Amino acid sequence: MVSRIVLAIVVIALLASCQSQSPDTIKIGWVGPLSGAATSYGIPEFNGAKMAVETINADGGISGRTIELITEDGRCDAATAVSAATKLIDVDGVKILLGGHCSTESMALIPLSSEKKMLMIAGATGTDAFTGAGKYAFRTFPSAQVLYSRLADVAYNQGTRKVVTLYEEKDWPKSVVNAFSTQFTSLGGKVLAQEAFTSGILDFRTSLLKLKQANADAIMLSVQGPDAAAKIIDQLNELGMDNLQIYGDAIVVSVPTYNKTNGKLPATALGALPHSSTAYSERLKTFVQSYEQVYGELATNPYYASEGYDGVLIAAELIKKCQEDADCMRSELVSRSWEGMTGPFTFDENGDPSPFVGIAHVENGKLVFEGE
Repeated sequence: MVSRIVLAIVVIALLASCQSQSPDTIKIGWVGPLSGAATSYGIPEFNGAKMAVETINADGGISGRTIELITEDGRCDAATAVSAATKLIDVDGVKILLGGHCSTESMALIPLSSEKKMLMIAGATGTDAFTGAGKYAFRTFPSAQVLYSRLADVAYNQGTRKVVTLYEEKDWPKSVVNAFSTQFTSLGGKVLAQEAFTSGILDFRTSLLKLKQANADAIMLSVQGPDAAAKIIDQLNELGMDNLQIYGDAIVVSVPTYNKTNGKLPATALGALPHSSTAYSERLKTFVQSYEQVYGELATNPYYASEGYDGVLIAAELIKKCQEDADCMRSELVSRSWEGMTGPFTFDENGDPSPFVGIAHVENGKLVFEGE
């Protein structure tokens, strides 16, 4: 009798163990800006992630188990992102974290990732401070140094010699302006004046009038969202500063900013962006068509949505190979090439992807990459 009871307990324990190791779903956490200034790229990132989940689940999931994408709004705010990610890890039991999806979120999540030994794959994160900041922190977006050193090269080669800068006091814009200014001055150019503003401000005329006195050839702009970018463009025109050549980040030189200015963003304004043209990649073209059938016109750089899609596919492959082992996931990430929507890329030991930079402008409401 006792032996039967012991046997029953063993069987129950084994069944419980199997159930805990093979749940019906695999939980992946997602943190990004679904509200606030950064939604112009946060929402496409999220939509791309959802498309990937639907594709994987329709194909049978991961080893027969479906993916559940558990989502939290990080609002591009450090404290909000940490609270969201803590809930995903401690309450929801996610196996991997996709996020943050802006630099401020991502930098705040790195200490949590290290503490919990949770691999994170960040998107829309370009701050240079991310590089090498955490053992388990990776990103699919190139650094500001890679993108805006290249834009500085273009500016100097165009004949620009004197610039002023205006940027938002957040992680991403600071890195953008620093990368551009450092490279531009190393080439022989001069940064005559710099102005910064706090998030939420939409009247830039005082700062712009100060910059106007410098008599520069051009202005370099970096912001967190298109509302600020559009107001700056409008007020440049209002103050008679529309003669300045504009260089900008991926938010300034974008279709949402063009639309918010009613077309006042000039076609001469140049930005550095991850290269993701549908003219370049047939696979990306098909993806964008599928996206727009579900969510409507993709007004931003297609890279944001495709980056969201790629992040889920990478996470799925890592979980399939490594289960919950973050060290195994890290090793797998850096040891192979990954096929993204815009082509193959790799990760280095510092968590950065191989660079793929495009110089672009907006013409008649369309994003156009130079040379295409």
